[in-house]
Amino acid sequence: MEKEIIDTGDLIITFEKEGHIHFHFKKTDEAIKFSVVENALAIIKNHSIQKACLLVTTEEGATLTQEARDYASSKEFDELIYADAIVRTNYSHEMAANFFIRFNRPNRPVKLFPNMKKAMVWITEKQEEIKNNN
Repeated sequence: MEKEIIDTGDLIITFEKEGHIHFHFKKTDEAIKFSVVENALAIIKNHSIQKACLLVTTEEGATLTQEARDYASSKEFDELIYADAIVRTNYSHEMAANFFIRFNRPNRPVKLFPNMKKAMVWITEKQEEIKNNN
């Protein structure tokens, strides 16, 4: 598959040619709502993705509502997302990401990274696990 980019307004979803999916949350006037995350999952389902790793980046100041975080850690996401690599933007984003990992507790590996390079090394390892498990 070639790289495909979908801009939903609050979120840019990129289906990378390497096989992973990249969510880039934009800064908005309000916290990003459940409907944005629900729509993102519908877009992934429409692409007939079996299992993929998710790389998550945000613009500084972008936040998600509790309902959106709950849905992002749900069984519906676990069915399609194998692992999440979250690249922190700043300290407050790191705190929010750690809160997501500790309190929402997705049933998939989720790890926080200081930069894109380290996140991509981990994503590549996880993508190999997917290939080896199929």
